[in-house]
Amino acid sequence: MKFLSSKIGGWLLLTVGLILALAAYRLTLPDAPPLALESRLEAGPPKSVPAIGFTDGDGKALTLADFKGKLVVLDVWATWCGPCRKEFPRLDRLQAAMGGDNLVVLPLSVDLAGKEAVDRFYKDNSIKSLAVYLDPASDSVKALHLRGLPTTLILDRQGQEVARIEGEAAWDGPEVKALLEKLMAQG
Repeated sequence: MKFLSSKIGGWLLLTVGLILALAAYRLTLPDAPPLALESRLEAGPPKSVPAIGFTDGDGKALTLADFKGKLVVLDVWATWCGPCRKEFPRLDRLQAAMGGDNLVVLPLSVDLAGKEAVDRFYKDNSIKSLAVYLDPASDSVKALHLRGLPTTLILDRQGQEVARIEGEAAWDGPEVKALLEKLMAQG
């Protein structure tokens, strides 16, 4: 208690309070469009991705290798993550528009509450086109060296990472569709 009543402790409490107040204020602002994809896209030569395990909504064990042959938009997210919640309907529209034999949007939830939280989120947000994939132990976060949520990796047909985007993105926008079509055409 002595530290909190000192000058340094007071300044520290004031700083933390200001940060929390700014964060709360930001949540009240109208939705701004996410930053342009090209300003945050980390693309480079294909690089290998660790073999991470997860389950589908029925409890079937899967790995990323199960999706080889398709372009994969791997979105690591959680129901409690504000930017994840905002971008999720866009991912659903992307899967509806482009998903199929050549592309799959793989939303990998790292919610500790598991399937129940994700099912409730899908129902509350009318998510229709995306399948449920779960990693409640969050092993993927560490294995993929993620710095925050959402983080989306684009994997080529061989399962190699060709791009990474940290934060919310307009997944149903024309620049994303053009990028994904270009990657699908590369084979």
